[in-house]
Amino acid sequence: MSNISDINDRIRRSRLGSGVWSVDWTPYYYITPLVLIYLAFLAFPVGYALLISFQDFTTVTNNEWVGLENYANILTDSRFYNALTNTALYAVGTVVLPIVIGLAMALVLNDERVKGNTLFRGMIFLPYVVPIVVVGVLFGWVFTEFGIVNALLSQAGLIAGPVPWLSRSNYAMPTLIVLATWRGVGFNMVIFLAGLQSIPDEIYEAARIQGKSRWKMFRSLTLPLLKPSLTIAIILGALAALRGFAEIWVMTQGGPSGATSTLGVYFYREAFIQNNFGKGAAIGFIMFVIALVLSVLIVWYSEDKSNGD
Repeated sequence: MSNISDINDRIRRSRLGSGVWSVDWTPYYYITPLVLIYLAFLAFPVGYALLISFQDFTTVTNNEWVGLENYANILTDSRFYNALTNTALYAVGTVVLPIVIGLAMALVLNDERVKGNTLFRGMIFLPYVVPIVVVGVLFGWVFTEFGIVNALLSQAGLIAGPVPWLSRSNYAMPTLIVLATWRGVGFNMVIFLAGLQSIPDEIYEAARIQGKSRWKMFRSLTLPLLKPSLTIAIILGALAALRGFAEIWVMTQGGPSGATSTLGVYFYREAFIQNNFGKGAAIGFIMFVIALVLSVLIVWYSEDKSNGD
């Protein structure tokens, strides 16, 4: 036994003495290309953008260090708070409605008794894969004063004259929310279908034996078990709303009178129309901080509720 322990001690000392040369570097060779790609295409641009946010930057050769001046200008700009308010309204509408409708459709199409449910799933998901600019252009045509929506409503006798869906402040934002809801329902439906199909049937069988109604099973079983899916859907929806730009710009360009000017539109105007790249970069990092804080709060709240249950 003493000889065996001596041999083990020698092996251990030789390994400790060899230092880094005893490490198997093979796995690191495999991930090195991915790390280099990450540094080149993500870490470096983000770091450079952060540097630009502290400069009065118009071109690479024409820039001046201004410190926190860009951030101070943003935080004292009424257009920023208008964009922040519009983004919050847009986020509420584009998160709540697609999640509620997507969950309802997932519950229906998860039932094997529904014939053709695979076809219906594909049809509902289809709008999500259509390029967002194409969707914006199509909805812009549909919701013009002489578009299909007004024509149908007029024929049905629901309106007396054309409704200015995109040119009146109190109609423009709801119209954009309708677009985002139409496009996002299918994506949320897929998320909830995946969550529903991961719930064992035995749980529902036991609940039926206990005499629980469908509503009680949904409230006490389905919803709690879908919390991970709900968390993912809320976070992705909120982030999509925060960076929403293409469909808004195509349909309204932030108008009328700034009624649909979100943070994405505000960023685009400052950076690429006013050519104030320093201020644009600062807006981008403010958006990044908002997205990070929002995601952390949603995850924390979800985990806190789960632990409480």
